[in-house]
Amino acid sequence: MEKALGVKVRIIYKTGGGGAVGFNELWGSKPDGYTISNVVVPNIVITSKGKDVGFKPGEFSYIGMTASALGALMVPKNSKYKSLKDFVAAAKANPGKLTVSDVGSTGAANYAELAEILGIETAYVPVSGGVGKMMPMLLGNHVDAGMTASSHAATLNTIVIAGDAPSESLPGVPNEPKWTYTTTWGVMAPPGTPADHIAILNKALLEATADPKVRDLVVKNGLTPIRQTPAEAQAFIDAAVMKFLK
Repeated sequence: MEKALGVKVRIIYKTGGGGAVGFNELWGSKPDGYTISNVVVPNIVITSKGKDVGFKPGEFSYIGMTASALGALMVPKNSKYKSLKDFVAAAKANPGKLTVSDVGSTGAANYAELAEILGIETAYVPVSGGVGKMMPMLLGNHVDAGMTASSHAATLNTIVIAGDAPSESLPGVPNEPKWTYTTTWGVMAPPGTPADHIAILNKALLEATADPKVRDLVVKNGLTPIRQTPAEAQAFIDAAVMKFLK
C-alpha cells in the first residue's frame, strides 16, 4: 500500500483484549483517511458481544478484506493423538480432562461449536495476547490441543479443519462440514471516513494485493487471497454481526 499510495505507512501495534484495544483506538481516531487498521473477523464482532468495549463493529468504515483461512484443531508434533479419532476417543474416555487452547472469547465460541459437533467435553484454556502466545504452550506440550487458522500448520499436526471440503495444502487431514470456523483479515478506517477517501484506500489495497509477490506470500502461508470493494467488505461484516450478535 505504501507503493500504491506513494507515502510511508507507519505501523503501530496496539495489543490486548483479543484485538479490542486496537479496535477501540481506531474507533476514536480522526476519520480523515490517514489512520487505518488491520481487522480480524470474527474477532472484532465476538469481542464486542455482551459487553461495552467502546466500539460497534458494524459502524467502522471498511476498506476491504484481504485473506482468509479455515479454522483447525492442532496438536503438538509428538502428541499421542495422531488423528481426530484418537483425540475424540480420549476426550470421551476422560470427560473434561483434555485441554484445548485458543485466543480468548473468540476461541471459546469457535471451540464450543466444534466440541458440540464432536460430542466431547474438554477443558478450554483461554490465551491472552494472540496466537503467538499460544504456540509455545502447544510446542511445549502444556496443552493437549489448540485451535487456530490452518495457516499455522507448519509447526503442528492438524487433525481436523473446518469447511465443506479438504484442503489442498493439508492432504489427508479430514474436514468437518458443520464446523464454520473461518478467520478473515482485512483493513478498515474510523467510522464516518468519507467515501472518496475509502475509495482511494481501496484502490491502493487492491493494487497491493494484486502484486504477485504479495499474493504468493499469502498463498504460501496457507491463506486464501480475497479482493473486495468497500460495499462487499461492509456486507461481509454485516453478515458476521448477524451471525454472532443477533
